[in-house]
Amino acid sequence: MCSDSLVSGIETRTKIPTLDFAIRCDEALGAPGTFVSLHELVSREAWPSYFAPVIDFEIQAVRIHEWELRVIPGLLQTEDYARSVISAGSPRLGEAELERKVSARLDRQRIFERDKPPMYWTVLHEGVPRQVIGGPEIMAAQLDKLIEAGRSPDVVIQVLPFTASDHPGTDGPMQIFDFLEAGSAAYTECNGGGMITESPEAVAELMTTLNMIRAASLPPRESMARLRQIRSEIGI
Repeated sequence: MCSDSLVSGIETRTKIPTLDFAIRCDEALGAPGTFVSLHELVSREAWPSYFAPVIDFEIQAVRIHEWELRVIPGLLQTEDYARSVISAGSPRLGEAELERKVSARLDRQRIFERDKPPMYWTVLHEGVPRQVIGGPEIMAAQLDKLIEAGRSPDVVIQVLPFTASDHPGTDGPMQIFDFLEAGSAAYTECNGGGMITESPEAVAELMTTLNMIRAASLPPRESMARLRQIRSEIGI
């Protein structure tokens, strides 16, 4: 059941409909796919044009490789952490627009609910889980989700420790997507912009860089131990 306040908020455009709400509308009205399709169109408007193709890549990919040195990746963020990150980056954002962006970010995580989810391998700089975002309670919950995600057979998490010197990841974050019936694609990002490439040579070069970052990182088992250590230091 959806609460009257939720339905009223969506009708008056003060609340953003979630994907679950769209699915329920399709079921209630016997219009399979209609509201879900509309929800997807609305969600895409929450992303800048340079990032929109990444959403399709995440949906279609069988493997997603990632390096992140700024924040917890969007595919692993909690709702409160996502809200804190987005509002910190855009402090003048209105409440409705903020909630729309939070909802769109969380919807990306539904790729892990597929019958055959993608294999997701991410490397985080140690500073990422240590940087407190939104306060200790929000960060504790975020680390709990990260640790839980690391138990999934579909997710590999590595931590690049502070002690790793001269690693090649200082140019910025990257994602590489492998597809079943097409060549791989890559996405790199900087402040206020991003670049997509499907050039085999460019993707291979980025994959080499990512593999060098992995080689300098803690193995997955040790990475999870480091995350549990960081979580214990919060003390909540």
